[in-house]
Amino acid sequence: MGKTYITTHYCSNCNKYFKIVGRPNPSFPDVCDNCKTTLVCKSVEKWGENDPNIKEEVTNICYGENPRYSVTLGVGENQIEQAMKLHPGTDFKRFGNSFRPLIRNRGHKLKVMKEAGYSEYPPDMFKGKDGRN
Repeated sequence: MGKTYITTHYCSNCNKYFKIVGRPNPSFPDVCDNCKTTLVCKSVEKWGENDPNIKEEVTNICYGENPRYSVTLGVGENQIEQAMKLHPGTDFKRFGNSFRPLIRNRGHKLKVMKEAGYSEYPPDMFKGKDGRN
């Protein structure tokens, strides 16, 4: 599998890489916010140590807003009052004869699961055909 490269801005004075927002305009060179040095374009390996997007992408994937209604944490009509007491501040929506909680993001999901006495599967529980994850 080959490597993928992305274009970034680089400040030689600060030794920092910055992501390019929008299309780079060669007639107006960007300058470093810290030292006002003119930035140059450099190619770096995607997901490598110099990729300026990596921290932001990982944070967004794990804790960004991702609203959805949980089937697993849903309850029947006769249990909705208990569920609302158990999960204060969580919105429920009716789906047929059941109510499902609105999960906003990963942190909220983990909180609601803990309140219900649930836990996630360990990452090594499911293996591929060749025995690897």
